[in-house]
Amino acid sequence: MHLCATMHQTIVQMHQTTDNLAESKRSCIRMNRRLPATPFLVAALCLVAALFLTAGCLLDSSGLSGTSWVLAAYEDRDGQLTRAAVQATISFSDDGTLSGHAGCNSYSAEYREGRGAIVMSSPVATGLSCDDERVMEQEMRYLYLLTRVQSFEIEGDILTMYGPGDREILAFGRVT
Repeated sequence: MHLCATMHQTIVQMHQTTDNLAESKRSCIRMNRRLPATPFLVAALCLVAALFLTAGCLLDSSGLSGTSWVLAAYEDRDGQLTRAAVQATISFSDDGTLSGHAGCNSYSAEYREGRGAIVMSSPVATGLSCDDERVMEQEMRYLYLLTRVQSFEIEGDILTMYGPGDREILAFGRVT
C-alpha cells in the first residue's frame, strides 16, 4: 500500500503542476505572449504515465473475481464468531455477480470490489423453507451479514470479510 500512497501523492503533485502551467499560460495569453507547448506536453505525458502505473493500486491484484468459497464461520447475534453448522457457499463471477447456496436456498447478488473494499447488493434468494430451524436461522443470518460486508482480505486459502468497524463477520475457505 505504501507504493500506492506514494503514487497517489505524485498524481496530486502532477495535477498541481498542470494547474500552475495552465495559470501561466492564461497569464501569457493576457499579456499577448505565447508559451511553448512543451511543458504542457511533458506534464500531460507524465500524468498519463502515472495513471497507468497506479492502475494496479486501484484494483486489488488478489481480487475475488473467478473464485469460490465455503463458509467456515460467521458472526452470531451476540457478536461472536461462530463455526458454520451448515455448508454455505459463495462464488464471484467475472461479470460482477456473485451466487451461492445459503443452506436451504440459492442466492445471487451484484458486487463491486477494489483495493480490499467491496459493495454488494442485497442478495436475492429462492423462497424455500428449511425443515431444520437451525439451518434457517444460520441462512438468514448469513444473508444479512452479506449486506453488511464493507471490506475483505484474502490470505492464502482464507477469505475474511469485515463489516462496520472492521469487525470480522464472515470467514471462508477456498474451494479448490
